[in-house]
Amino acid sequence: MAESDAQDRIRHSKAFNAELITDPDELAAAEGRNGLRQIDHVVEMVEHFTQNGLAFKLRVSTLLHLHRYALEGISSYAGIFRPAGIEIAGSRHQPVDAFRVPEMIEEMCDYVNDQWATSTALHLAAWTKPLRGIPAAPPLTTSPELAPFP
Repeated sequence: MAESDAQDRIRHSKAFNAELITDPDELAAAEGRNGLRQIDHVVEMVEHFTQNGLAFKLRVSTLLHLHRYALEGISSYAGIFRPAGIEIAGSRHQPVDAFRVPEMIEEMCDYVNDQWATSTALHLAAWTKPLRGIPAAPPLTTSPELAPFP
């Protein structure tokens, strides 16, 4: 048996391309549709908590769920943290390594939850702004600025 035939039969994994849409116009349209769906879901969440008298708690699972809405049909990574490092073209900002993202998201959620009753929405939004390498709020776009997610 030839060596190339043997190599073809060796089992190995190969990563898929994360980008599902490459046409800029199609991508913009999908981002718009997904952003509207995401906003609708946020409104449903707010209504659920307020109508049932429930206290809101920011959770990693909530952010990932909203991220799935943002990237569904756009990226294979919809609803999950990015699996690798990235760079932002034209920026000096260095996003955190992929392995650090889950822990930093947990810390952000802990901070928001600890400050929820005593801080203003503006304070919490401003506090999370420096964490653009970590989503301060669920992304409404696939902008590379929102670097924790692919």
